Amino acid sequence: MSSKETQHRIKQSAITLFNKRGTGRVSTNLIAEYSDISKGNLYYHFKNKQEIIQAIHADIVTEMNAGWYKDEQQPTVTHMAEMFLRQLDLIWRYRFLYREMITLARNDSVLREHMRQNREKRIEAVIEFFEKLVDSNVLNMPRSKQSLRYLVIMTWIFSDNWLNFIELRGRDEDNVIQMGYDFIIEMLYPYLTDSARQEIHSSYSVLQANENVSPRMTG
Repeated sequence: MSSKETQHRIKQSAITLFNKRGTGRVSTNLIAEYSDISKGNLYYHFKNKQEIIQAIHADIVTEMNAGWYKDEQQPTVTHMAEMFLRQLDLIWRYRFLYREMITLARNDSVLREHMRQNREKRIEAVIEFFEKLVDSNVLNMPRSKQSLRYLVIMTWIFSDNWLNFIELRGRDEDNVIQMGYDFIIEMLYPYLTDSARQEIHSSYSVLQANENVSPRMTG
């Protein structure tokens, strides 16, 4: 097995265990055992659990950089639904990171800085998408550019915390994705143009074919 393959196995094992148990209850020894490698082999690739988490976050950034920076080329209501689904899919796959984001950032200054840089970059990209929505007569311009920025940040805060909100309700939900998108639409509805509002119903078809985000908060 190559070094890259071993690192991938370690990270995937860590993600599975972190999602199930939380980072505090998972040791590097357990990750090595789950990866079916020796402890020495794991330490050859990662000095500690902190480095594994940093590497996982780096993979998230790589995924975003590979395909998340052309949204402004599709300034439509339907693509907005695709963006929301894409975000929930990523949050679900790396849910431990979103559940523990504040604690992990407080305990690791390197991770915190990487998170900050990535978030600032993504916010600016989503703002550009919203500006294109305005240019394309999908969105009416709020009262100022600062208001538009606030609107983007509001949707961002919601997306980051939606799955955690559902999980804390303590019961299964059959339509987590649609419910989340409902809230996004409610936030944006006052700013949508009349023609864009006519596209809302058809945009929900994007959510129906989803197979990646679990509709129930289990596991």
